[in-house]
Amino acid sequence: MIANRATIGEALYGAHPMEESLEIREAAIRHCRQLSLRWGDAVPSAELARGFPYKGARIKLVGPQGVFKPKELTDGPLTLLSTLASSYEDEHLEGDEVLYDYAPRSREYENHGLKRIAASGRKVILLKQVKTKPRPEYMIVAPVAMLGFDDAARKVRLSLVGAQTEAAGIPAPVPAPFSKAYTETIVKARLHQAHFRRQTLAAYQERCCVCELRERPLLDAAHIVPDRLPEGVPTVRNGLAMCPTHHRAYDQAILLVTEDYQVEVRGDRLAHGDSDATRRMLLDFHGRALWLPKEERLRPDPELLRKKIELAA
Repeated sequence: MIANRATIGEALYGAHPMEESLEIREAAIRHCRQLSLRWGDAVPSAELARGFPYKGARIKLVGPQGVFKPKELTDGPLTLLSTLASSYEDEHLEGDEVLYDYAPRSREYENHGLKRIAASGRKVILLKQVKTKPRPEYMIVAPVAMLGFDDAARKVRLSLVGAQTEAAGIPAPVPAPFSKAYTETIVKARLHQAHFRRQTLAAYQERCCVCELRERPLLDAAHIVPDRLPEGVPTVRNGLAMCPTHHRAYDQAILLVTEDYQVEVRGDRLAHGDSDATRRMLLDFHGRALWLPKEERLRPDPELLRKKIELAA
């Protein structure tokens, strides 16, 4: 005799399958929040592929297609895959809501599963791809509620409100300060940051323009002119790909870039300029040529570099 699903669930976990599914879902959300705290909005696909821990086992977090339900869940899908639009303006966000396409008709059962989850008030996880292959990266938005379904347009409306507050005891990811000026919600700010970082790192072939570090997870997109000023727009020509050390030094005007793309280190602003570490990490780069994008149209705007130097004076 074959045991039914409820009997199996109780035997494995000692709980009703629907209650167990809720615990699994909450464990997944906690894990995703922790990934965001560790990696920011560039979580490597390899981290997602490892799944998440639950009672001594690991459960899959993502599958090959848009809507995914791990076999351990009985209540419905857990994650939704999406890609970053070609530009921020193409994201079509309405406040804290976004539309997500239905699964194709050949997988209509996935749409039924999403409706079942929505009816029960349970949340899903949105995984938004911010870098394509090789080594894709994702921005995690969790938890996400489903507000309604448009069968004619074949779209589901998602609410991102829950992703902006503490969930499962873990705070929401905080966007870089510059991006807050453009948007009224944290999720929109994170999307602004994701677009700016993707475009800037691509222009600089994923390396720090000062030291040429090529570890993408450690690279930032630094503004030349800050966003509080009219010139401080989030475009590649107002951006520099930098490692965290040189980004911080640039923001503090310890390190500057001249109009002819030379690195200038302000030794008079260093408290320990005679230390070996300061020499290796900062002073040795004084006078060096900046690593530049191959395409001239993507290189820093000299007017913006001049403005930055004026602000630092």
